[in-house]
Amino acid sequence: MISYSTMKTSHRNLIFLLEFYILSYCKYNAVGITSISNTSNHINYTRCIPYEREALLRFKHDILVDHCRLLTTWGDQQDCCQWQGVQCDSNTNRVTMLTLRGSHSGMPCLEGEIPHQLKKLVNLVSLDLTCDFGNSYDCPYANTLWWLPKLTLLRDINLSGLDLSLASDDWFQNVNNLPSLRVLHMDQCGLSPMIPASISYTNSSSNISIINLSNNFFNDTSVFQWLFRLSGTNSSLVVLELSNNQIPGPIPPNFGEMLSLSYLDLSSNLLDGTIPSAFWNMHNISYLSLGMNQLEGPIPHTISNLNHLTHLILPNNNFQGSGNFPNSLGSLCSLQEINLNNNNLDDDFPNIIQALSGCATKSLVSLDLSQNRVWGSIPEKISIFASLRGLLLNTNQLNGTIGHGIGQLSMLETLDLSYNSLTDTLFHSHFSNLSRLHVLDLSNNPDLNVSISANWIPPFQLINVNLESCKLGPSFPNWLATQTNVSYLGISNAEISDTIPSSFWNSLSSHNLEYLNISYNMIHGVLPDLPITFHKRPVIDLSSNNVSGAIPSFLRNTPKLYLNNNRLSVLNPFFCPKDKTSIIFLNLANNLFSGELPDCWMSFDQLLVLHLENNNFSGKLPTSVGALTQLYTLHLRNNSLSGELPRSLDNCTSLVVLDLGYNSFTGHIPAKIGCSFESLRVLSLQSNRFHGGLPLSLCQLSHLQVLDISINHISGILPKCIYNFTAMIKTDDSLSDIDVSSVYTYYAYSEYARLMWKRKEQSFQRSLGQMRAIDISNNELKGLIPAGISSLTGLVFLNLSNNDLSGSIPSRIGQLTSLEFLDLSNNHLSGDIPTSLSQVTTLGILDLANNNLSGKIPVGTQLQSFDSSSYMSNPGLCGAPLSKCPGGQPTANELDSDKNDTQQDEDDSSNLVLGLCISVVIGFIIGFWGVCGTLAIKTSWRQALFKFLDDQKTRFFR
Repeated sequence: MISYSTMKTSHRNLIFLLEFYILSYCKYNAVGITSISNTSNHINYTRCIPYEREALLRFKHDILVDHCRLLTTWGDQQDCCQWQGVQCDSNTNRVTMLTLRGSHSGMPCLEGEIPHQLKKLVNLVSLDLTCDFGNSYDCPYANTLWWLPKLTLLRDINLSGLDLSLASDDWFQNVNNLPSLRVLHMDQCGLSPMIPASISYTNSSSNISIINLSNNFFNDTSVFQWLFRLSGTNSSLVVLELSNNQIPGPIPPNFGEMLSLSYLDLSSNLLDGTIPSAFWNMHNISYLSLGMNQLEGPIPHTISNLNHLTHLILPNNNFQGSGNFPNSLGSLCSLQEINLNNNNLDDDFPNIIQALSGCATKSLVSLDLSQNRVWGSIPEKISIFASLRGLLLNTNQLNGTIGHGIGQLSMLETLDLSYNSLTDTLFHSHFSNLSRLHVLDLSNNPDLNVSISANWIPPFQLINVNLESCKLGPSFPNWLATQTNVSYLGISNAEISDTIPSSFWNSLSSHNLEYLNISYNMIHGVLPDLPITFHKRPVIDLSSNNVSGAIPSFLRNTPKLYLNNNRLSVLNPFFCPKDKTSIIFLNLANNLFSGELPDCWMSFDQLLVLHLENNNFSGKLPTSVGALTQLYTLHLRNNSLSGELPRSLDNCTSLVVLDLGYNSFTGHIPAKIGCSFESLRVLSLQSNRFHGGLPLSLCQLSHLQVLDISINHISGILPKCIYNFTAMIKTDDSLSDIDVSSVYTYYAYSEYARLMWKRKEQSFQRSLGQMRAIDISNNELKGLIPAGISSLTGLVFLNLSNNDLSGSIPSRIGQLTSLEFLDLSNNHLSGDIPTSLSQVTTLGILDLANNNLSGKIPVGTQLQSFDSSSYMSNPGLCGAPLSKCPGGQPTANELDSDKNDTQQDEDDSSNLVLGLCISVVIGFIIGFWGVCGTLAIKTSWRQALFKFLDDQKTRFFR
């Protein structure tokens, strides 16, 4: 999407008119800030006040670096009033202004601590130490500002960009104690996020007019409270900038009482809710920016109270509107800019044009309603906005026609109607009077037909042209050859089935071209080899066409060249140039190239990305490939290359992706592969003729996330150190930390993983950076599956099928909770299927067929959901989805468990019987001898017992 930028700096003119001075670059400081009192050639060396001179020299001493050499004159002469950056009063000879801002070779003017000796300049009226270079350099800093209130006459302070983070506890109080303050600039100073309510306002200025505290860390509403106490509701405050903070909550209602405000910027905060009604009482507002917040609700009709409003900037909020676009906007006769980009407006565009059809039709310069839900057509009435320079309606739901009235906007510079559903045929009459047009974007309107005759000569010279996914063809749009100042040109997917005329290429050889995209058409023919030089070295994309023949040599003069998916067959004269090229991205994939690769890669030693896959290159990989020491990705997949890999390949130590699959390479996998390619994320060697074992150095590739060595003749065992693939433990995008921004300026890194299953290539719909895969299938590996493979918890794809692996499946394989694909078929694996595998809920493909697995398939919704073919040819395996285990036949583990339980029960029973017997014997002994023994010994007890028995017998027989 192309944004309208003509108006981006115009609002700053309002501030420039309000500021007391305008400061420029270092080279102008010597002229603009020398003493205005020097009216003769004679210099009075005694004018300077001695202690003020000493304070300035102390200032110079504490400055670490003076990039602009502003302080070189300080000390060479006695009169400090003649020093660069210093102004004195002509009557008192006191220093009144210190201005040390500026730029020199893109650097701030000063570095170091601001010394408190400045407090001695008691007559100072203006202090400007601005450092506006962000974080690229170390700007001056101050640990405290306690000395600032000593300068009681100070009216103008500009400390923007200085590091005041350590002074953030007292800056507000020290600013409060400046009774003469008029202008305060402390933008991007790292100021504290919270201002206490207990500070004193006794000595505060009552006439402050400009406050800029943008780009700090305010994260609560205390800054508003401080602001209202400092300036007062009826103050002379004219400019207020608080943008790029984190101020939350609704806009305070008392904002409407700041009637003197002319410029207000509260953009890029966390403000929410609706705008209070009193807010629209600030009738002096001319510039209003509330963008990048969370404000909502409709824009009220009372906005007409702001009759001085020139710029209404409210993008990236939640302002709604369904058929109620405020008609009052049309009555604002000074209105120049409306920016409601990325809100929730839902209205018919002809209704919006009607709502703006007041006196604003004469003043409106920019209308941005992009990224909303505006629908309808572009009406003829659009022509009434005679001053319109920017019209941005992209990414809406426009679904009608485009009236010829748009061609009457003679002041129009930017027209963006992209990403809509416009259905019309545009003729040259739609552009007849657009002589100032520089930006034209009609892209992604699939039913929009741009039918302009080949002989038409436009009245404009475009800089940015985007007509992608429109209907331009079938003929090549020859009128584009008249546009000799183009910087960006996109006509991809435009139904063009023609040759490209030489006149078009010649028109692009200007100093401006930066990007050219003609991909996804049906361009045919041979590209001419012209003596063209691109001064800005543009990105050129001619991919997905039917271009044939040779690559013209003039295309070497581009850093990024896309020629993939064509019918090109000749590399010369493009390759083996006399001088080195500076190409960093070259894509020649999917063409008809054949023969040996040229052995002159030393001419392309700046390459970062090289795509040569899906051609018919043959022979050995040339040794000069080792000159590509900066290469990130090398794609040679699906060619007919053969022989061993050259040792010089070890020099390509920056490789992140190495794809040599589907060739006929032979020999061993390089023994030092883990030492040479420490940054390697993707290693793809499948379907070649490599033999021998896996080198142990492979385990040193801790960043490796995709390992594919399938369909080779690899023998030996899987190394136990496989757990060292620590990148396969993660699940985030591991390519995001690779700096390829210089490569993919216009294209995101969009590779996708392609892996084999049942000898058929599967393309996984996830970015390569999120893929974790191991495929060593179809080789001759023996031995066990290392238990350490279970620690690679980020694995998505694991294929060890068609080898001679033996032993059991690792019992902790269920730890691979991200696994989607598991193929261990056609090996000699034995034992049970681990019960932990049933816990892998992400598993979508499973194949354990043709092994010696036995026992019952673990019960769980996941493993029972697969077809029986996933378990076939394992004679000892039973349970769903296979046949039921006979007689409820338990698994080997269950048999062992039952045996142990039975033995335990038998042991428990034996112990119980023994205990019972012992208890009975002891009880008998105690009971018998406890009673009978006592009767035998105790005569009186024995006589009493016998008497009791005789009495009972007598009673029974009565």
